[in-house]
Amino acid sequence: MKLLLLSPALLITACTGLPRGWQDAKSAASNDPVSGAWIGTWRSDTNGHSGGLRAVATKQAGDVWQFRYRASWAKVLCAGFTMDAKVQPAGKGAWKVTGGKDLGGALGGTFTCNGTVRGGEFKARYDSRMDRGVMEMRKAAAGD
Repeated sequence: MKLLLLSPALLITACTGLPRGWQDAKSAASNDPVSGAWIGTWRSDTNGHSGGLRAVATKQAGDVWQFRYRASWAKVLCAGFTMDAKVQPAGKGAWKVTGGKDLGGALGGTFTCNGTVRGGEFKARYDSRMDRGVMEMRKAAAGD
């Protein structure tokens, strides 16, 4: 799940916009603890960079969800990408999220994300050849 700067894995653009489907995901009521709009931050263990992070999670089929990420850093740059992830029950109201995407050699190769959703919070570790770190998000509220 995330993110370029971290793994210049995303196409860098001026920081505008939200992940596709953000407004609909934010306003949709869901009994699914994973689907919806997520907002938070990312932090690199490799270089100390950090920034804002938003994601839209949408159930696909079986245990697969699609995550559309949008990350910012340096207050002016943004990048985004879409990744499929397996989401499986992890006991006590938790869900294990495991995914990866080949972003190409120039952007760090395979980006992986492993985390847990529990009680409206999503905490994960990401890793690529160029960067590794943490993502922490919560379900987005109406004012986000």
